[in-house]
Amino acid sequence: MNKEIKDSFLEGILEASKDFAKDKIKENVPSLIQNGTLQIGTEILGGAMVDTIPVVGRILTNYYTKKQLHNTEVLLSELSKRVEEIEENLSSKTDGEKVALNDLMGYVYEKAIQTIQDEKISYMLDGYINLTKIENVSADITYIYYDTLDQLTILDLSVLKFFFKKQVYFENIDGYDNYKELMKDFGIEDHQFQAVEKNLYRMSLLDDGGEDDTDKYFKNCMKQMNDNFKLLNSYASKGDARLLRNIKEVKPYRTREHLRISQFGRDFVRFFVKIQ
Repeated sequence: MNKEIKDSFLEGILEASKDFAKDKIKENVPSLIQNGTLQIGTEILGGAMVDTIPVVGRILTNYYTKKQLHNTEVLLSELSKRVEEIEENLSSKTDGEKVALNDLMGYVYEKAIQTIQDEKISYMLDGYINLTKIENVSADITYIYYDTLDQLTILDLSVLKFFFKKQVYFENIDGYDNYKELMKDFGIEDHQFQAVEKNLYRMSLLDDGGEDDTDKYFKNCMKQMNDNFKLLNSYASKGDARLLRNIKEVKPYRTREHLRISQFGRDFVRFFVKIQ
């Protein structure tokens, strides 16, 4: 491995996660969170955390909030559980692929420290691990996935996973099997659940599933009734039309909206969620 790659952000943050698991830098993280700011030249900035993560010091100096420091701790904790898997995947990569993955880890890191809900960090890391498993990683597609994740809440993700579990039978993921349980746990009502559905639909993660068998049945019934009325009217025109003057044509049956997870939604879930 050449020096440029060895001294990369990815290499540094993986080493930091190992030390985090060994409690070598955990004691520094609470002090970072407590102070809430980083300043060049202070003991915090010159401490083990920055020394262990090459380049990250320059990134951290741009972020001063407790939330961002807390998110860094969460990310290191999650990384420490998966570092061996990542390193194994990286072992078969070319130098060029490692450079690309290094850049994407920097991108994931920035997303992680900025997220409002730190529960999303585990999704971000799962997505990155999937990147290390594939060849010819597309940065543009990766940006689309992570930018979409940015716009979703944990509630949104739970509803999307519910649709995935309900409609993709052969791939098992964690999540809710019953939307009533989901609503109870999140403390939401039907209209709020529907609002989440509309948001996922707007983002193309759900699409309109079209007519189901019930819709087709009622639609055919309405058509047949109207055809019968027209036939009766044709008979009445030859006789006494007064018998049929109160018959009105039935309004066309409007099919209900049936949302389903879209292909983009399926690929999105597969990217960010562990398939069991």
